[in-house]
Amino acid sequence: MRTVRVTAKTVEAAVEDGIKQLGISREEAIVHVVEQPSGGLFGLIHKKPAVVDVSAVDEPEAEETPEAPKAEETPAEAPKAEETKEEPAKEGTEEAAEAPAEAAEESKEPEETESKENEEKPAHKEGREEAPFNAEEQEQTAEEAKKFLENVFKGMHLNVTMEKMMNEDRILLSLHGEGLGILIGKHGQTLDALQYLTNLAAGKSFCHHYFVMLDVENYRERRQDTLEALAHRLAGKARRTGEPVKLEPMPAGERRIIHLALQDDPSVSTESEGEAPYRYVVISPNR
Repeated sequence: MRTVRVTAKTVEAAVEDGIKQLGISREEAIVHVVEQPSGGLFGLIHKKPAVVDVSAVDEPEAEETPEAPKAEETPAEAPKAEETKEEPAKEGTEEAAEAPAEAAEESKEPEETESKENEEKPAHKEGREEAPFNAEEQEQTAEEAKKFLENVFKGMHLNVTMEKMMNEDRILLSLHGEGLGILIGKHGQTLDALQYLTNLAAGKSFCHHYFVMLDVENYRERRQDTLEALAHRLAGKARRTGEPVKLEPMPAGERRIIHLALQDDPSVSTESEGEAPYRYVVISPNR
């Protein structure tokens, strides 16, 4: 099999280039996408091209020749009487041969199942939650987070001031500057994505997980106030109509705000339904 690896802006362009190099048609090509193209973080930095392996199967030449042994089949059919005599003996030997083979397989089964169980169970790693809190490690995590964000903001040509506040539960980095709405996105989706990447970049050095929360010009507090007001308004609607009210899909943190806002209201109950990332909260009246 002949294979070429091609890099291009899109997968289709890479496939076309590979087909030309191999001199084959699109139907004859075997395509394996090694890496999808990426627009980079926020479409600005770390852009990646598409990487594709294009293969052509070599036509087999000598595999069709072994048809010669057909001459042996005709004499084997002639002595039918001998075959009938030999069959019981063959069956006996086959059964005798199968018995130790089955015993050997049975003896191997426990070992195989144990090895599979060991493979399926991931090697126990010192759990992040089990590791003790360390103030020095938390401080280093905060510095790694700030370095990561500085590189992101530099690539986006944003002038951002970071204010750091810490307790044992989290590291809060408040971002201030001009034109930072691009970091928030619709309902905070961009901010949540940036927060996720920051935690990945900053939290890989230690066993304990030091959570980093990002906020832009007090957006988190304003969003929480908005969600709490929405929760109480829709709870009133559920009480008036006697019908469940379904909210739009939300990330886990925002769904939690809805649940907490109504947990002390005896007239309604809340429940999350659906599959991520489209899980949503349903507010139902209690009857």
